Amino acid sequence: MGIVLVLGGTKTGKTTFAENRAKKLSTELNLPVKYIATARAIDGEMIDRIIKHREKRPSHWVTVEEPLKVSKALHSLKVEKSLIILDCLTLLMTNILFEKGENCSRKEAEKSVFMELDRIIAESDEMDSELIIISNQVENGLVSEHAWARMFQDITGMSHQKLATAAAEVYMMNAGLAQRLK
Repeated sequence: MGIVLVLGGTKTGKTTFAENRAKKLSTELNLPVKYIATARAIDGEMIDRIIKHREKRPSHWVTVEEPLKVSKALHSLKVEKSLIILDCLTLLMTNILFEKGENCSRKEAEKSVFMELDRIIAESDEMDSELIIISNQVENGLVSEHAWARMFQDITGMSHQKLATAAAEVYMMNAGLAQRLK
């Protein structure tokens, strides 16, 4: 079934689009939905976001909370044909980079993110499932004055290019509307 990449800025409807797609296909194909959530409850605002996301999901969906080892989570989920939502790639990348520490080199940061991304793509290639990956389009914003933020934008942009190449479908969200790019 392959990868479906859903890109967009903050609050553009990425998650709603992905969840609605999964609900529709789940009904049509009689497949379970599995949800990999990468968010970490690091402060009150993130806790509120996580709670809202959990409440919005149907209770029969299987949720796996995995902030770092998404490829391993995918490996364990591929036993059964299903629809899998990964929400979200940019939080996964943030988690990986924070684990490396703010003093890690750009080369080391790229290597760590791209290794996990390559593993995710490889796992997807071996699955008989659709993997819907949600990611924030941070590389379209202003260039930050902070080196770490610029590095993050660059790695995100390169990751999106890599995923878009591997994906069967790519969508860009804007104001709740999806534009199919591929």
